[in-house]
Amino acid sequence: MHSDYDYLLAKLDTFIRKYYKDRLIRGALYSVGLVVVVFLLAASLEAVGHFGVSARTALFWVSVAAMGVIIGRFVILPVIKLMRLGAIISHTEAARIVGEHFGDVRDKLLNTLQLRSQGVAQGGSRALIEAAVAQRSKELGPVPFTNAIDLRRNTKYLRYALPPLAVLAILLFAAPSFITGSAKRLIEHGKEFIPEAPFRFVILNDTLEVAEDQDFELVVELTGDAIPQQVDLEVDGQHIPLVKQSTVRFLHRFRNVRKDVDFRVSAEGFHSVGYTLKAVPHPLLLGVDLTLSYPPYLGMPEESVRNSGDLTIPAGTRITWNIGARSADRMQLAFDDTSYSTPPSAGSDDAPVFRFSRRLLQSRTYQLTPSFGGRTAAEAVRHRLEVIPDLYPSIQVASRTDSSALKRLFFNGEVSDDHGVRRLLFHYRFVQGGDSVPVDRRSGVMELRIDPRSTRQEFFHGWDLYDLTIMPGDRIEHWFEVWDNDGVNGSKSTRTAAQVFAAPTTRELMEKRDASSEAIQGTLRENIREAQDLQRELDKLRRELLEKKESDWKDKQKLQEVLERQKQLQERIEHNSEQLRQSQQEQREFSPMDERLMEKQQRIQELFENVLSEEMKELYRKVEEMLQQVDKEKLQDQLREMKLGQEDMEKEMDRALELFKRMEVEQKAEDLAEQLREMAGRQEELSEKSKEGREESEALKQQQDELNKEFEALREQMDELQKKNEALEEPMNIPDTDVQEQGIQEDQKQSSDQLGKGQKQKAGGAQKSAAEKMEQLAFQMESAMGGGEQEQQEEDMDALRQLLENIVQLSFDQEALMNDLAGTSVRDPRFTEHSRTQRELRDDAKVIEDSLFALSKRVPQLQSIVNREMNAVNDNMDEARRMLGEARANERFKPMATDKQQHAMTSLNNLALLLDEALQQMMQQMMAQSKPGSGSCKKPGGTGSGQGKKPSMSKMKAQQEALQKQLEQMRKAMQEGKAKGEKPGQQNPGSMGMPGMSQQLVQLAAQQAAIRKEMQRMGQEMNKDGSGAGNELNRLAQQMEQQERDIVNRNITPETMHRQQDIMTRLLEHEKAERERELDQKRTSNEGREQPPTDPARVFEQQRRKAREAELLRTLPPGLKPYYRDRVNAYFGTFDRP
Repeated sequence: MHSDYDYLLAKLDTFIRKYYKDRLIRGALYSVGLVVVVFLLAASLEAVGHFGVSARTALFWVSVAAMGVIIGRFVILPVIKLMRLGAIISHTEAARIVGEHFGDVRDKLLNTLQLRSQGVAQGGSRALIEAAVAQRSKELGPVPFTNAIDLRRNTKYLRYALPPLAVLAILLFAAPSFITGSAKRLIEHGKEFIPEAPFRFVILNDTLEVAEDQDFELVVELTGDAIPQQVDLEVDGQHIPLVKQSTVRFLHRFRNVRKDVDFRVSAEGFHSVGYTLKAVPHPLLLGVDLTLSYPPYLGMPEESVRNSGDLTIPAGTRITWNIGARSADRMQLAFDDTSYSTPPSAGSDDAPVFRFSRRLLQSRTYQLTPSFGGRTAAEAVRHRLEVIPDLYPSIQVASRTDSSALKRLFFNGEVSDDHGVRRLLFHYRFVQGGDSVPVDRRSGVMELRIDPRSTRQEFFHGWDLYDLTIMPGDRIEHWFEVWDNDGVNGSKSTRTAAQVFAAPTTRELMEKRDASSEAIQGTLRENIREAQDLQRELDKLRRELLEKKESDWKDKQKLQEVLERQKQLQERIEHNSEQLRQSQQEQREFSPMDERLMEKQQRIQELFENVLSEEMKELYRKVEEMLQQVDKEKLQDQLREMKLGQEDMEKEMDRALELFKRMEVEQKAEDLAEQLREMAGRQEELSEKSKEGREESEALKQQQDELNKEFEALREQMDELQKKNEALEEPMNIPDTDVQEQGIQEDQKQSSDQLGKGQKQKAGGAQKSAAEKMEQLAFQMESAMGGGEQEQQEEDMDALRQLLENIVQLSFDQEALMNDLAGTSVRDPRFTEHSRTQRELRDDAKVIEDSLFALSKRVPQLQSIVNREMNAVNDNMDEARRMLGEARANERFKPMATDKQQHAMTSLNNLALLLDEALQQMMQQMMAQSKPGSGSCKKPGGTGSGQGKKPSMSKMKAQQEALQKQLEQMRKAMQEGKAKGEKPGQQNPGSMGMPGMSQQLVQLAAQQAAIRKEMQRMGQEMNKDGSGAGNELNRLAQQMEQQERDIVNRNITPETMHRQQDIMTRLLEHEKAERERELDQKRTSNEGREQPPTDPARVFEQQRRKAREAELLRTLPPGLKPYYRDRVNAYFGTFDRP
């Protein structure tokens, strides 16, 4: 428990704290007043003195020190004492202060403290002293010591604080800038403050930094009430006037700043604060070297380019950048798709070198940006690299077909590429057909020679399809393909559009031939009518000239019109000839044709070409020349000759038309027989399918219906053939086959009905019957045509012999008359008799002319000159007869008549020689065909009809097979007759009593004889070389001869049928051997065939040369009439067509 004395001490401690609190309040008031006074004093001094930086700094720190002393003395020290830190007043001093305040206390408190101190010092009387202290302490306990200090007394010290504060407040309110401005300058004593001016300098630049060696434009703007007219820039003690841009804006450009620049702006004695323009390091490109490494396949050397960023380069080029820079520690190469950054790879710190490398395949935009630290170049130029891709190669091709060989094609083309061509290939492949070609040759590739270094070059190529066995209907696709030498992306190719060489089908060939025939015949008929009209015009013109003394310009104009019509007729005739040539060539190229028809075609072609003789053409040229100087007498003679020429032309066209129609009938009959045989094969195959029963009846019926339609169409063609044959002046021997055709159609219809009912076996039998009848019908047509032609040839030879005799006799008679006339006077009565005889000879010549002309329409061997010679005979005889009549009045006509008779006799002799030559040719041909087995015949024992036709082994096998089927039917019919109970002796063994059977047996025997004779002929030809290769055929012919005897004797036994089967087996073996020989011969023929020109360029060069010549002629247009001008332009047009 604390004593009263302790309590007294505690009260003194409380007093001491209040004592220092009072001192703190008083010091705070002193500090406020003194600090404000110091602040006002310093601010006033600065406001009045506008000291510089140094003075302001000194004044600032003096003021701060004074304020610090004041605050430390009056504020901080009392606070320290209050917190009992350091020395404070003692209890004794506190007691004295308290005693002085309280009167009743006086020295009691002090004495108590002193007594206490003595009690501690004097140990013996300690108890007594402590008792006295306790007594006094108790007495002093109620006294409030803290009341000795009255804090309210400090209000009197406000007089030290309030006046300065009032002054400060007044100044802040009245002249704030006086206090704030000077206070700001004192606080920012390190900053230079200009004297307050009526305007202010404002730097508008965002930053006072500039890259090294770059210009910097300083922009200063003045604000305030009074703006000076001139502003200077102070740099290193120099005053530089600023450039006045406007009333308040001034400029100055610092050039090539390389270091920091200190400056200030001044005007009218006032100046701005100091500024510093800092020069910062500036990354700069010094130069760029590009190394271009081109792709190896281009063959281009490496190339260096300096200070050029925009380039055009080939794709795949590798570019290496070597970049020199200044003040740069990094370089960025930024493309539009990616970017690269790298430190220096070489050089010094001042001039580093950076290196980049990239291979470019596409065009790119890029820029180079140097940097230093975080600072990059302000300007980065963008560059463009144009990459030229390796384009696809291009190819253009033109083709031509050899006009003389439709299976020979020529190509002329041009290939190009931006960097060169590596390969040029020619491809072909069969897209249809090709069964006759070995599998390994149904497609192929041929590489053409080219120059790989050339970017554009012309090429030529010839393709000979005769090396391939092209059959009707085959389609061969062909194209060119060019490859470039792209070493970046790999070789690229471009191919031409695929073209197709299409061999026409058999049906197309027939349709083309029929259409061409119709067109040729129609044109021929028109030409004949035109020739007749021209004859009438010439007659009319000649009569008009006879009635006139002199010809005039109207006659000349009429003759000119006749000549123009004649030229048009000549062109149509030539067009006919070309049409026939093209049609025949296509038939020969794509369709096998026997030699007989080919020979006829050749002769008819020659006939077409010779319709207009060279003499006639020369005559027209002379007449055209005579139009310039018209001589009436000569013109009449020329008109007469022209009329005769027109008659010759008309006859030749009439003859050509008839021969052409006969050849058309003959060829169509052969085609129909081939179609029948081909259709029979398909019908036979369908029969086998029906009997096997593997396919559905519906499918089989559909196939049969198709065959029915085809046969119906074939019947229509056969009817058309009959009509064309009947339209001939002397129809050929074509049998009426309506009954056989009807039987075939009945079998086909029956098979379709049975297939519809699902009766496949019965349908197969009907189909087989239809196939056999088709074979028989084909054989019948061939036999009839062959036999009829043979007979016709014999009749023609007989007629030719008779004509030859008549012509020779007429020549003798003319000669005798000419000799008699020479010794007879015009006054002699016998002279009249001679005139009558000449007239009779002319009538005989007319008979010969009609017979000869009719014969020439059947015999193409007769040359065109034959009819011309006959017309010359008639003309000379007519003139001789006319002059004999004139000689009665004027004897000078007698020698002229004799001269005409001499000319007539000469023409007769020429005619006899020509006919004899034709007869010899026909006899030689007959002798070649009259050898054993020369062909089929119309009657048993008749001579062959082949006329050079050489049936193949396959055809003879087909004929023998058809014959076998007929024999089987005959034998079956014979057995059925016996089954009906015929009595022995009624008929010969094996004979048939049914009506018509005997006639059929005779026909079968004739067919077998024809096949046997052809077999013997082939055997003899094969033995000509002494090899004995035809002996086997001769043995086969002996078996056929035995078959003939059995058929003639009506002895068709099982042995006959067995021998027939053996014949078929051997024919099959020989057919296979013949096929192999034909392949060898075809291979040999192809090897020996004239190859296409080694340089097809000649073909196209000739065309170009002609085109150039034609163009030259076009530039020199002659003064021609419209007709001739049109003809010339048409002629030029032929050069523009390939």
